[in-house]
Amino acid sequence: MSKITVTLIIVFISIIIYLYFPKKLPSKIIKINNQEFSLEIANTISQLSKGLSRRTNLCDNCGMLFVFPHPQILSFWMKDTFIPLDMIFIDQNKKIVNIITATVGDLSLKKSISPALYCLELNASTATKLNLKSGDILEL
Repeated sequence: MSKITVTLIIVFISIIIYLYFPKKLPSKIIKINNQEFSLEIANTISQLSKGLSRRTNLCDNCGMLFVFPHPQILSFWMKDTFIPLDMIFIDQNKKIVNIITATVGDLSLKKSISPALYCLELNASTATKLNLKSGDILEL
């Protein structure tokens, strides 16, 4: 085989491994209203960009915490995301700014209404079940 063919095969296999066998993200256990959640922490550009995309399920007590370098208006969308989600935007004081429920296939931007440092993504309706609302303080 030529060097080009071998190189192309290696690149192709690397892409497949990256897409289907992602690295495990760091995680953290937090309690919200006496319920424990295991959160994957996304804090690099790559992790923040990928988020929960391409996932087909999320356990009931699982989620992802997006941690940004500084407070800003955060924008998310559901491209390639196959799980309906609650997006809980949280400021630097760990106060909930706003909560949006995002549905699969909705590509509109979901934004924080004021600068936020974090976005906590949980299964859709979890925020309602936990009786979370704007102004609540979370222990992250």
